[in-house]
Amino acid sequence: MATGVGTWTRETPWRQGHVLSHEAVAELGFAHPELPAATCAVVISHDCDIANDDLSVEPDVEVIIGCLPTTTDGNFSWAKSPRTLHLEAIRAGAKVTIELTAAAKCIVSKEMLAAFNPDATYSLPGHSLSTLRSWLAVRYNRAAFPDAFNSRLSQSKVDKRLAKLIEPLEQRLSAVYFDVDGGVEIDRTDDSAYELKIVLVYPPDDEPDLVAEEIETLGEEIEKLFAEKHFQPATNTWHGVELKTCMSISEEDMTVGKSRLLTQWRLEHMTLRAEAE
Repeated sequence: MATGVGTWTRETPWRQGHVLSHEAVAELGFAHPELPAATCAVVISHDCDIANDDLSVEPDVEVIIGCLPTTTDGNFSWAKSPRTLHLEAIRAGAKVTIELTAAAKCIVSKEMLAAFNPDATYSLPGHSLSTLRSWLAVRYNRAAFPDAFNSRLSQSKVDKRLAKLIEPLEQRLSAVYFDVDGGVEIDRTDDSAYELKIVLVYPPDDEPDLVAEEIETLGEEIEKLFAEKHFQPATNTWHGVELKTCMSISEEDMTVGKSRLLTQWRLEHMTLRAEAE
């Protein structure tokens, strides 16, 4: 429904996380390259930027041309991947997943978007909107691990096996944090082992005791994996990477102070080199 073609005011109904209607998608010529029939375009501009009616300062609204995927991939939930996000949404009262890809951003002039209202059948729960905002920030504010550290995990195939261990509990985990050498950059060209601490963070659940037990078991499996690949019993020494601890913690117990000391490990194995997804 039109809201006044060419007129943009601070009372605009548009907000971050709103979905464009089929009418708007068609009129603006948007289409997902692989699933055009399942196109789902989501507004990602900040609310303050959207509300700004000085078009000489903020003339456009940023949008991601996403889609409704056929399946949900836990690797892309909870902003685990900075490139792709699977976001929980409500459509006409039912849960759906929206897939957003960082590379699919585009801009729409406010004058053009003013002709339409958001699709009222869609809504984002509070945790989904928070996840969307975190994911948008992560794209430009994420740390990388040293190439040598990534190389050692790759050579031992721990990175792939770690991803496999995590896979069954993807939906249970909100983040996997690494503390490499206490956050201090240390020259390891002498082949000394990187000191690693892993923290598994999980969100509150209807069955907290069960979830805590599952994540704790996962931590034990991860400790076994690192010991198998990087510990030499004959010499009682670690090589490549020394896993000091792998602990699990609920989001409710994860303080801001703790999170600032850690770096999130994402399943695409971030590195200082630009690598293909």
